[in-house]
Amino acid sequence: MFCPRCGKSDEDLIDGLCKSCFIKDVSLLEIPDEIEIVVCAHCGSTLSEGKWRDMNLSEEETIYNSIINQIKINKSAEDVEIWIEELLAKGSNLKCLVHVQANVMGEIVKQEYDLNVKLLKNVCPECSKYASGYYEAVIQIRAQDRFPSKEEIGKVDQIISTHIERISKKNKMAYVSDRLILKEGVDYYIGSYKVSKKLVSAIREELGGIVKESPRLMGKDKSTGKELYRIWISLRLPNFQVGDFIKYGDVFGQLLAVDGRKIQLKNLETADISSVQWRDYEKIEVEAKKEDIKKTTLTAKTPTSIQILDPDDFQPVEIEINPETHDIEIGEEVSVIKIKDRIYIVTDSISNE
Repeated sequence: MFCPRCGKSDEDLIDGLCKSCFIKDVSLLEIPDEIEIVVCAHCGSTLSEGKWRDMNLSEEETIYNSIINQIKINKSAEDVEIWIEELLAKGSNLKCLVHVQANVMGEIVKQEYDLNVKLLKNVCPECSKYASGYYEAVIQIRAQDRFPSKEEIGKVDQIISTHIERISKKNKMAYVSDRLILKEGVDYYIGSYKVSKKLVSAIREELGGIVKESPRLMGKDKSTGKELYRIWISLRLPNFQVGDFIKYGDVFGQLLAVDGRKIQLKNLETADISSVQWRDYEKIEVEAKKEDIKKTTLTAKTPTSIQILDPDDFQPVEIEINPETHDIEIGEEVSVIKIKDRIYIVTDSISNE
């Protein structure tokens, strides 16, 4: 057999040609003359095979990857290196030169290919929803028998902001489309229902409270015929805050901590610390607020009791000593709370905040 190109007859033929002619004739790449790349003008995600994909790439990286994905490499080529040179940009059109170098049967082969790239700007569905103010859920921050405090609202804002910043890196529907202050509390309109569930869970973990969901039918999807719902998620904070005084069973105590797991209190008589589970929340009665704490003076002391002055009528009142009042000395000023005509000494640092 001989090579029909050069007439050599002393080599095995490859695809009907000798090695030298085969290498001269080989095309390292199969590449179209023109490709179209559809990019979201807002987030930079690309439309590929009917699906929007967010790869968190720069425009240059997106163009490079799109070109590479449409190139077929000759199976005879090894150690292939490809780089792309942008020659001219005019509007949405880019004229590029694709450089390739490869090892073909022990020989280094270099080639260049002209390519026209059309970069088309569009808007992906998620960005379109964001721009239109779309939302799937509303988080309602409420408090029983009161308006949420400035501190509570500030904490909620911080939690939502922190979590949205983190989640939005992977989920573009993680956004707050609106925030409304109402007479009952604050509403947050969230792009994704799943995201809103995570946010409510994080808020409750910090502040406690009772969660309820209320779906509302908003219409039907024109393309699928499925009913469309929006979800209102209410997080109702308790009618007490840290530092307030409550009754649980036969125990009068001051609240030390409130979070999603428990309600912690200190017994005003014994100074023992205990916890109440949220399932027993309805059994808690608020007896006094932190703001009701008053100051008085210790006037006498025995090994088992101390005497203070009632801050209202200045009559002497005798109180049994507990481990936290044992070291108080005569003449010292103390914080007290009066509950059902009984006075308790408040020694926790909460009373001084």
